Amino acid sequence: MHEDGGIHMIRRAGGSFVLLAVSAVWAVGCHTPENWSWTGPRVYLIAGDGDEDSEGLYLIRDELRKCEINAEVYRPDNWLKIVVDIDHKPDEEVILVGHGHGAFLATQVVRHYAQEHKMKHIEAVFALDAFNKDWPHNAQENGDEDPHVPPMNTPVGHNALKVRNYVQRNDDSRRWGSEMASTRASNIAEEHPYYWYDDYWDRRPVTGQTLAVDITRSGVRHETIDNHEKLVQRIIRLCRKAALSPYHYTPPEHHVDVPQKPSSSPSRFPKMEKRIG
Repeated sequence: MHEDGGIHMIRRAGGSFVLLAVSAVWAVGCHTPENWSWTGPRVYLIAGDGDEDSEGLYLIRDELRKCEINAEVYRPDNWLKIVVDIDHKPDEEVILVGHGHGAFLATQVVRHYAQEHKMKHIEAVFALDAFNKDWPHNAQENGDEDPHVPPMNTPVGHNALKVRNYVQRNDDSRRWGSEMASTRASNIAEEHPYYWYDDYWDRRPVTGQTLAVDITRSGVRHETIDNHEKLVQRIIRLCRKAALSPYHYTPPEHHVDVPQKPSSSPSRFPKMEKRIG
């Protein structure tokens, strides 16, 4: 952001000076839509804070790009660029992947479209050890209590068509991931589909479908949750499936890992036309 303004002096003919009051001019920078390489679904990967190991998201991004699936990684301080990009072309399918604080921000993207754009659906949300950092919770509610206490459920909008939430409960992890709650396919959604955000502020329990897959037995810790090889591959498969097919709009022959079809050689005996009469 740049500010230019104040009082300036100019020289008149004859040598005298005149004071001019110039109004401040603000040039406010704004996000611009992404320049995607391919048509079709877009995978937005939101990393955690600096103390969270989210490098696995870059591995997921690179593998998806090899399949010509649009994918990009965003930091927590740049997550609103996702909303700008979706609004630029809302007809394209949206897939959100988040780790730690980034997983919480993924639910905020869903919340935005649940409340502000009622007809916009999010194709899929894949959360890795989500926790709530921006909301004014105490240590018990955000999972930072010692000894650990499971944090409050994180609400996810009913406009998310598919949700997979991977959490862990390892005692040596600094923070535990939270389960998610959705009112999708429930009577609560019909009565008041956005009510749970108000309840969330009031500290009342979040009701709805509980969404969580405990991966503690896999030996995954919070700081390395999305770098676990099996989990990375699982997220890649889920993203590819959510994108309709491994190559969706791109012809398979454009990929080096797809065997080329053998070219048919011309027949030595040309077909004879069948004559009538």
